[in-house]
Amino acid sequence: MKLFFRSILIGLLSLFAASAIAQETDNSFFSDNGEIVVANLPTSIPLDEREPVEYNNPRADDIIWQKVVYRIIDLREKINYPLYFPEEASDNRQSLFTSIFRLYEEGKIKAYAYLDNKEIFTEENLIPFDEFVKTCDILLTVHTDSITGDTLSTEIDESNIPNREILKYYAKEVWYFDKHNSVFNVRLIALCPIWYKQDYDLGLQKRPLFWTTYDGLRPYLAKQEALISDRNNGARETMDDLFIKRRFGSYIFKESSTMNRNLLQYNSTAEEMHKEQERIKTSIINFEQDLWEY
Repeated sequence: MKLFFRSILIGLLSLFAASAIAQETDNSFFSDNGEIVVANLPTSIPLDEREPVEYNNPRADDIIWQKVVYRIIDLREKINYPLYFPEEASDNRQSLFTSIFRLYEEGKIKAYAYLDNKEIFTEENLIPFDEFVKTCDILLTVHTDSITGDTLSTEIDESNIPNREILKYYAKEVWYFDKHNSVFNVRLIALCPIWYKQDYDLGLQKRPLFWTTYDGLRPYLAKQEALISDRNNGARETMDDLFIKRRFGSYIFKESSTMNRNLLQYNSTAEEMHKEQERIKTSIINFEQDLWEY
């Protein structure tokens, strides 16, 4: 009997070891002689195998109620630290803006012009990456031919990405009720990074950069790790998990309305702002509760 249980234990340990070896691709590197050197213990499935959780996409006819809400995600809040840190990429992790910037640079996502009080995600409002870099005065490293002096290539060093100065994001989301599946849900539509740039003459300047659709980001954020606990370094989620599971802090600054105004335009004090934010949240919660009351 002891031999039987010992065999089972050995088999389980072998399976665990095989799983760990299969996950080494995210936590190891190859030395000059081709030997695999483990840089960290595996924490999850390999990054390149991760996929975003599929949405349940309702038909337009099945959405009988919806509400568009705009939020501000402040990265200085502790709950949002996984979106801001690390300031320099390390340990399979990088900040949300660094991820967005590199995806934009590689042409994997699209950026749309930020316009006051409206978002237009059309080809006419696309911002080419070169134009964005030039407008924002982001430094380029130019590689030239040593003989002819011709430009061979350009690149942007990580230190020149203004991720440290991206302190907030605008987030556009839609709350809706799907009658076909009897589901009350929320969908994140787009994100807009906000650059707080220090100007020697004008002081600290706030600059919304561009809108990018969240559905365009999801396939890549699902492969981007985020460390959510300092006590347990194995407690990792993906960037996509943080948004889909609503593991971020935010506050409402605007709702869709006839007059299309943000809260600052019709509330003069912080107390009035807070009351209006609570009213909007309560109206959404009450709609859901009223659905199941009868």
